[in-house]
Amino acid sequence: MVSWQSWALSGLFRWSLKRHGNKPIDLERVRATTRRPPTGALLVPAGMRVEELRTDGGLSFDVIDRAAPRSEAPATVVLYLHGGGYFFGSPKTHRQVIIGMAKAFEGPAFGLDYRLAPEHPFPAAVEDATQAYRWLVTQYPAAKVVLAGDSAGGGLALVTALWARDTGVKAPAAIVAFSPWTDLAITGASVEANAKSCAMFTPKGTRAGAALYLAGADPRDPRASPLYADLAGLPPLLLFASRHEILLDDTVRLAERAKAAGVSVEVVLRDRLPHVWPIFVRLLPEGREALATVTDFARHVVLPRSIAGGQSARVENIGRS
Repeated sequence: MVSWQSWALSGLFRWSLKRHGNKPIDLERVRATTRRPPTGALLVPAGMRVEELRTDGGLSFDVIDRAAPRSEAPATVVLYLHGGGYFFGSPKTHRQVIIGMAKAFEGPAFGLDYRLAPEHPFPAAVEDATQAYRWLVTQYPAAKVVLAGDSAGGGLALVTALWARDTGVKAPAAIVAFSPWTDLAITGASVEANAKSCAMFTPKGTRAGAALYLAGADPRDPRASPLYADLAGLPPLLLFASRHEILLDDTVRLAERAKAAGVSVEVVLRDRLPHVWPIFVRLLPEGREALATVTDFARHVVLPRSIAGGQSARVENIGRS
């Protein structure tokens, strides 16, 4: 049963986003909320704090952690990569889900403000994400680093993990991806099959977004589309998608190929929910349920007390209607 809040949000997306989906991309319009996020998106709950951080190397983060000072270095750190088709969005637009990730993994969550297309096309976002991951591994050498993201950021999290594997950098402990965009060639059957049911996107608009980011690059380059990469050696994956969104097959096919490569994969599928519904944790009960699933995943797969207690990591496939 889908909540009334989800029905209302999907209706809002159809009116504000999807009805423009077959028109040329209006960067000014879509970036307006990036510059001026709704007040509710910026709320910081009691017991948490947000700080802006800029490294000597030019990386910009919004860092979210518990307000109380830590007496020792955190055991887990999250690198969160926001969605927005690689051409809009910021850590501020995604503050609530980043707060949720910091709580779930009981450590600071770093929301990266990576460079955006078309001013900075592929592979600029990849360069920023991999640099940020290397920086976090250096800053927190004893911590487990979790990669997370939604939509474009979910694909970017997977690409970053593959880069770490291929360069010999310390591997992430896990990846959490909400409706990851893994195929910028836009070949999934769900692109056309879910064209009407998807609350946010049209096939034409999705292809236009990919072209804006790629700027002529090969859409099957694994650095842009991890669906085409060798996925062996990835850490445990927790993936979410709506069965009625255009990018459903980007999650399903990635999960199938990862499992075939020996990767532990947990997939949460829901009906009639909008793209990246877990990020709307303040608005949707389904979003809060998703973050509860992330918290359970964290406790069984990543957090140190699971190991200390002698529990084995729980990995399963979940299909929830």
